[in-house]
Order: sequence, then structure tokens, then C-alpha cells
Amino acid sequence: MRRPAAPAALLLSLALLPARPQQHDYVYQGTIETVQPTAGSLALITGVGMSLRLVSIQTTPTTRVASGPTTLALRALKPGDVIRAECHATPKGPVADRIERIPLP
Repeated sequence: MRRPAAPAALLLSLALLPARPQQHDYVYQGTIETVQPTAGSLALITGVGMSLRLVSIQTTPTTRVASGPTTLALRALKPGDVIRAECHATPKGPVADRIERIPLP
């Protein structure tokens, strides 16, 4: 029995496609309310005007925390800092892949 060559050609063409950049489920920007470095979490105030909300974000050991080109530890973030967090969804809530502290003028 002969197998068609189409499935093999399809797999080869998919393997040759360029890799897409990582897509993030959520990107939050806001002001830190609390940071718990030992628990690996932070609470972020985000929204506009009367539509403010509090988002609890978890981190992992692979979460990159930075301020410009400088890498930071999670404990370097303080309440009142403005950040941008690129997160992916999990059953327990958003988990940050990258957190960047935004310098204030």
C-alpha cells in the first residue's frame, strides 16, 4: 500500500516556516500597589478614571524584570512604580514573562 506524498510535503513546508515571535495573552500597564518578592507576585492598579481595577500577577524564576537595558530583581520594584507587564494566562491567573519598569519624567 502506497502512502500519498502530500502529508510529508505539508509537514516539511510547516517546518520551514519562520518562527513567529512570542505572543502574550495580556499586556498590562499600571502602578504597583504591592510587591511580594518571596511569594513571586505583585498587585497592579490599571485602568483609567472610574474604571480602575486591581490585577494580581504571578512571576516565575524565568520572568525577566528590567528597567531599560538594566536587569532588576523583583524586590527592586516598589509600590508606586509604573510598569508594563507582558503576561500569559494560566488557570491561576496571569503569569508575567517580562516586566519593565517605566521611568517617570
